[in-house]
Parts: sequence; structure tokens; C-alpha cells
Amino acid sequence: MIKKVQKLINRLSNYRIQIFLGISVVVLITLLLIQIRWIGRARDLNEEQFNHRVGMALHESVDEFMKDRERCEAMSACMNKSRFDANDSAKLESEVERLDSIIKQQFQNYQIQSAYTIEVLSSADEQPRSKCFYYSLRKALSHDKAVLNVYFNKREQSLMDSMGSMFILSVMLILILFVFFGLTVFSFLKDKKILGRTTDLINNIAHEFKTPMATIALAGKMLGREKVHSQPNQVIHYANMITSENDRLKKQVDQLLKLSCIDRGELQLNSNQFNVHELLKECIDSLSVRLSERKGELIIRKSAVNDLITGDRELIQNVFVNLLDNAIKYSSGKPELKLETKNNNGSLLVLVSDKGIGMSKEEQKHVFDRYYRAPTGDRHDVKGFGIGLSYSRMIIDAHKGSINVWSKKNYGSTFTVTIPQS
Repeated sequence: MIKKVQKLINRLSNYRIQIFLGISVVVLITLLLIQIRWIGRARDLNEEQFNHRVGMALHESVDEFMKDRERCEAMSACMNKSRFDANDSAKLESEVERLDSIIKQQFQNYQIQSAYTIEVLSSADEQPRSKCFYYSLRKALSHDKAVLNVYFNKREQSLMDSMGSMFILSVMLILILFVFFGLTVFSFLKDKKILGRTTDLINNIAHEFKTPMATIALAGKMLGREKVHSQPNQVIHYANMITSENDRLKKQVDQLLKLSCIDRGELQLNSNQFNVHELLKECIDSLSVRLSERKGELIIRKSAVNDLITGDRELIQNVFVNLLDNAIKYSSGKPELKLETKNNNGSLLVLVSDKGIGMSKEEQKHVFDRYYRAPTGDRHDVKGFGIGLSYSRMIIDAHKGSINVWSKKNYGSTFTVTIPQS
């Protein structure tokens, strides 16, 4: 039994984040429903109190109106007539105004400040369909069908106004709570994604560093053997192996350190004028061995008439090496690469294309994110830290340029680097 409970706890711990978010959402929704219910009940209670005060005010107004019996009888006589003349209408209007002044005073006594209008009608008349207060004037006018109608022009607004700042504050607090909860969840998920990618980065760093270190250790061990000392070619071979792997480690460490400098805003650009065509030739030469090993093909089109730009030559070279290296890595079979330069509106465009595995639209959205690595399907030989493209974008941004990608799954990708020449 204890083992089953422990197993259940371990299983739940794997989903603790989802459980936490689910409970939090349920609690917030419940709180919102309770608050809405409370606001509704508060409104209903406020309306009941309002109706009660209006009823009391009208009751006392009619009692006050009845004190002048002679005028009440004159008003009743007017209402009992089947036809009104001008004199009857004037008398009736005068009495309604007197009743209105009494109602106004009583409303003030009961702290009813909403705008209103009144009518005195016979129940035989067509009654209004809109919601209003009805009060019988039978007692005052000895007329069974005389009815006092009181309309509140902005009744709903008056009810909400009477609830005052409490209602507004409650709504604002609910909205603020939901906004901050949403921001917290978004930040949490973002940090979780970054943490996952950082873990992948650490694993990749360990793997990437382990291979050259093992190669260097092996070469050093071989150089320690006496029989190798008598073979100069072998000594040179192992020495070159150590130098090559050491350079590889140095480049990887330099890239990580420069990325850290960019994050801290401490990157210093050594700006000089240089020719991009010359730079691209160096990039191609540095990758020619890898390309030939995979029997790849590279097409170069130097369409740019002016290839002179100003910037940090070493950093921009790293960008193009990264792009060409990715084009080789993410090509299945024999890599087919195309490198093209163009001039466009005072800028130099460098396009690096391949016919590799390509990317989906969702992958393209994240391809420049830190530590993101596009899935490679069944291939497990694609190495890297997942920082090359984010590093490249930061470098190009520092040069006031831009880098974009067009890609289609299983059809390849094209990266376009734009660098201002002015």
C-alpha cells in the first residue's frame, strides 16, 4: 500500500506544474464567479432598498397631497369628466405640479437623487410598457382608476452609481489579478522553456567539448610513444590533430564568451572597411574540407557590384561561417549550397541557400531564439549548441542590419543577411 502511494506521489510530481496551474485557474475562476455573484446580489439588494425608499416617499407624498381636500376634490372632478376643456387641463396640470413638488421634497428626505418624471393617468388609459413605479391615488382622489406613475430616466445607472467606488474597485482588482496571473504564467512557461534549452545547452557543451578533448588526449598519448618519434610524418599528423582540435575548442569558447558580452552590452566592434567577396572566399575555404568529405556542391553568384562594407570583419565572418556550416549540417545526402550577393537600396545582401531538410513555419518562428535547435528527425549526427543563429542575429543587429529566413520542410532554406553600406 505504501509503495502504491509513493508511486502515485512520484507520478503526480511529474505533473506538478500542470496541477498547480490547473488549481490556480480553478481558484481564480471560482473567485471571479463569487465576485460576480456578490456584485449581482449587491445590486439586487440596492434595488430593493431603492424601491422601498421610493415606495415610502410616494406614500408620504400622497398623504401630504391629501391634506388639501378641496384641491383634491377639484382634481378628482376633472378626472371624472369624459372630456376636458382648456380650464380643466390647466387645473389638472397645476395639481400635478403641486404633487410633483411634494414628491421632490420627499425624495430629498429619503436621499433619492435620480432624475424622474411623473404622470397622473386613469387605468383606462393606455399604460406605459416601460418599467416605472405605480401608486394608486384612490385614497386621495376618491377615484378608483386614478394612478400615479413615476419614471426614473436613468434608473440602472443610478443603481450602479449608488454602489459607488466599491463596485469599480472590485472590477479593477479582478482585472489586475487576472492580468498579473496571466503575466506570471507566461513568464513561468517562458522561464521553463529557457531552463529546458539551457539544460540541453549544457549537455551539448559537455558532448562537444568531450570529443575534441578525447582526441587531444589520444594524440598526446600517441606522441608519447617511442616508435612514433622515429616517424616524423606521424608526429606532424598528431601535432596537427591537437592544433585542429584546440582551435575548434577555442572557437566554441570564443562564441560563448562573445554571446555573453553581447548580453551584457560589452561587445566592442572593431569597425573597418573590407570586401565581402574576399571574406566569403575565406569562409568557403575554411569549410571546403567538410564540403568535399560529403561530396557537396557550392554555387557562387557574385551579383553585387559594390561589396565594400564597414564593420567588424571577424564577427561578420563568424556569421557567414555559421550559416554555411548549418547549410552543410542540415543537408541530407550530398549538400547542394548556393551563395549569392546583391546590392539593394544602399545595402549589401548575402543569401545562403541549401536544399536540406528545411523547417516548418513553427520552427522558423523560433530558429533565432537562444539555445533553440530545430528537430533533425532520424539524424543524430547534427552537432551544436543551439546558439549559432541567435549569435548571428545579435551580430548583424549590432551592425544595424537584419537577418531573415525562408524555408519549407524537405525543400531547403534560404537565409538573407542585409548589411547597410552607407
